[in-house]
Amino acid sequence: MITRQSEDSFGCGHCWPSSANAAWQARARLSCEVELINESHFHVMILVCPKCSQRFVSVFTEQIDWVEGEDPQSWTLLPITPPEAASLSQLGSALTEPGLHALGQGRRSLRCDYPKEAGPRCFWSTGIHVLLHD
Repeated sequence: MITRQSEDSFGCGHCWPSSANAAWQARARLSCEVELINESHFHVMILVCPKCSQRFVSVFTEQIDWVEGEDPQSWTLLPITPPEAASLSQLGSALTEPGLHALGQGRRSLRCDYPKEAGPRCFWSTGIHVLLHD
């Protein structure tokens, strides 16, 4: 059985390792519990760790580059509490961007950006960042 880390740090070593790059790789092992918003350039879902049942809200944004076709993309992954997961699931597609911005303020989150004309970078941040999207 996988034990959770402290409530402040969330998750386990399987889903929320200390390195941002390792956490990005761990994201691929999370299962989708529910899709909240499923648009081609704005996708919000709740993911769950199969080992410790930690839930995360995942936010994907993409802005179309009509000139050169290299579309900037960004992901934010934030661990959430069971009450937050229930509230988000209840809201579903009625979830708003201000509601996402208000979630987990000050809580450590993972960002992975694929900017135009630069290599990808993963880093620790706080809260949810909903970037421009089409």
